[in-house]
Amino acid sequence: MRNQGTTLWAIRPEATLTVIQLLSRDKAGSQPLGIGNVEMLGTKWEASKPSIQGKPANKIAVIPIQGVLTNDGPAYFGSNYQTIGEAVEKAMRDPDVKRIVLAVDSPGGEVTGLPETAAIIAAAARVKPVSAIVEGSAASAAYWLASQASDITLTPSGEVGSVGVRMMHVDTSKMLDDMGVKITELQSGKFKTEWSPYKPLSEEAQADMQTRLDATHRDFLDAVSSGRGRRVSTVISQNQFGGGRMFSAEDAKRHGLVDRLGSPRQFYRGLSAPSTSGAMTPGMARVALARMRMDILKNSPSFR
Repeated sequence: MRNQGTTLWAIRPEATLTVIQLLSRDKAGSQPLGIGNVEMLGTKWEASKPSIQGKPANKIAVIPIQGVLTNDGPAYFGSNYQTIGEAVEKAMRDPDVKRIVLAVDSPGGEVTGLPETAAIIAAAARVKPVSAIVEGSAASAAYWLASQASDITLTPSGEVGSVGVRMMHVDTSKMLDDMGVKITELQSGKFKTEWSPYKPLSEEAQADMQTRLDATHRDFLDAVSSGRGRRVSTVISQNQFGGGRMFSAEDAKRHGLVDRLGSPRQFYRGLSAPSTSGAMTPGMARVALARMRMDILKNSPSFR
């Protein structure tokens, strides 16, 4: 993962703070990232590979999109875009897989790798049904991905939204000065150190940051508009899909941000592949997701 201060994020602000705190502790060696940290981030399992359920010619691929999303970050944060994309492409190419399910519960994540992964999901949805089940929250980057599915089901107590992006600059110059520390930076290139944390952010650098944010935000809005199409209400689309706010289940359904409300149990109970009589039972889904949870826990530092 890149420098967290200047990384473009499509994530809820409170989750960003948690990520930075955990990364700082991990790098300082003061607190290992174990199971307790994983639970605090809301991570349940890694999308390392899809779970394939059903008869040979009637498979359903369940792909988790969980926790803090990164492009190639460690598994204990949550799913990463590379493995999500690979899993979706594999399921899309498999003729026996009749439906792809995205099991979503995430506060969002970084932008790097996000548009490319969303494009893979959109491409898959043009080939076969892709259903997203939001088991808790689909915020920011997670909603960007979910919006590319053929349909979205949201649990009644869940929420979606946070359509926006953010960056941060932390000015540590006064803190260092109070500590009696003076840092001298050498550079070659006019703007090489303009985002340095050791000095205040200039107006020129802030304007550059805002330009990048606005461009990515436009991409986000375009992706959601394309993915949801005419299902989204005119009111909400003209309001930039809430301008970064989250929506309750009822409001999300009313504005067309999701297609239907239902618990994960109801979703999996009613799920069946096209032109078949076989359905994925809630028990099958629980077993599949439990196996993936064990995969992530076994690879956690607490088990080493």
